[in-house]
Amino acid sequence: MKKNFSKFLLLAIFCIAIVPVAAQPGGAPASTEITVVGVGTILANDLGAARDQAIEDGMRKAVQQALGTNLKSETLVENFQLVEDRILTWSAGYVKKYEILKEGKAQMDSYEVQMRALVNLAELRNDDGALAALLERENPRVLVMIAEQNIGDANNRLNYFDADLTAAETAIIEVFRNKGFEVVDANQSKENQQRDLVLSALDGSTKAAAAIAAAQHAELIVTGKAVAKVATGFNLGGMKSCQANITARLVSADDAKIIGTASANGKMPHIDEVTGGTMAIQKAAKQCADSLVAKMTAAAQKKFYHQATVNLRVRGYRDYNDLQKFSETIKYYMRGVKNVFQRSAAGGYANFDIKIIGSAPQLARELANKNLEPFKVQVTNVTANRIEVKITNAAATTPATADTAGMP
Repeated sequence: MKKNFSKFLLLAIFCIAIVPVAAQPGGAPASTEITVVGVGTILANDLGAARDQAIEDGMRKAVQQALGTNLKSETLVENFQLVEDRILTWSAGYVKKYEILKEGKAQMDSYEVQMRALVNLAELRNDDGALAALLERENPRVLVMIAEQNIGDANNRLNYFDADLTAAETAIIEVFRNKGFEVVDANQSKENQQRDLVLSALDGSTKAAAAIAAAQHAELIVTGKAVAKVATGFNLGGMKSCQANITARLVSADDAKIIGTASANGKMPHIDEVTGGTMAIQKAAKQCADSLVAKMTAAAQKKFYHQATVNLRVRGYRDYNDLQKFSETIKYYMRGVKNVFQRSAAGGYANFDIKIIGSAPQLARELANKNLEPFKVQVTNVTANRIEVKITNAAATTPATADTAGMP
């Protein structure tokens, strides 16, 4: 009996020993090897760019298979065009290494790369990796504006213009900088912007906040308020219970949309109420900043994995029929475009909302480089969510009336 038990014990130990390390808590990150075929589009006979695109597409496919998601594959041929999915930008960070097995030109002006990729599943779920990919791609600059009322402030009012940086601003800036963001000097906004506009932004106006951020060449702006006070009813042996509350919102300068909101509470016992209030504000502000960064990362991931809306402003069209033909050309011949909605057409300008799996720069690049006969397209301005173009119908025999106007 003892002999049989010893054999069973040895067998159990052996079975435990051969369990993959990746499955053990705290062990090495789990990885998996995937073989895929990536595809890229050959534009203007540029094989190098098509090859790079095919490798990125292969990475995206490998990551999608490794994760086992139910995401709809958008890398198949649609309308004889290849969709460039924003997922590939994240995928490159999750592929530890890859080996190209076979590559070369394929049908329909495409380039194929067969590759074996090693995907790190742990990093795939790592928000820090996602944030790093976001920063590498877009490198958004951040402006921080937080009004503050500390314990003992005169008249119990919020202070913003009286200090170079409030305690809350200092703490939030530290968090964003540690995450790799470039932070814009808020003092310039105090000097260059109208006082009423600044106060309006601090009170919650997203339009005012976006206007200030755009003027300071920032893509994101954090606005909010922080208040500290002494809590009563506590016996802390001579210490004072200093508590602070902060509310903040993260706004996109490009379209004045709220990316995320956050609130936090900080507590700090201290013999000096002003010092304790400052420390409580800083503690709450750091929590608030961490929350905003997390929400921004989640919003960016969602934007990468789903359709985005790009506003396209067009001038140079001859008439409504010309405009409709251009709209159909975009819908059926541009990469990743899912739908086109015309919002307005007046005074020689037309506005469209483009539903796309991709970004405004990606779409702008395609508009500038692709043959869209009979139209010639000149891209005049590009932001994160908006593109401005001038079109010319090469088949027309008379000049377009809208061409004489300039973009405001």
